[in-house]
Amino acid sequence: MVKAEGPQPETGMPRWVKTLLVIGGGLAVLIVVALLSGHGPGRHMSQPAVTAAAVSGT
Repeated sequence: MVKAEGPQPETGMPRWVKTLLVIGGGLAVLIVVALLSGHGPGRHMSQPAVTAAAVSGT
């Protein structure tokens, strides 16, 4: 049997889509690990000022 020569039809996802999925998945994993280890965005926010009245209880 003779196979037809010529371009084969593309099947599956393009390479650039797979690459973006891998990069996006890696970033998602890094973000989850950072949030679970206590390095989230709240760590970089300023703390509310503590006044003397709040400390003394008056």
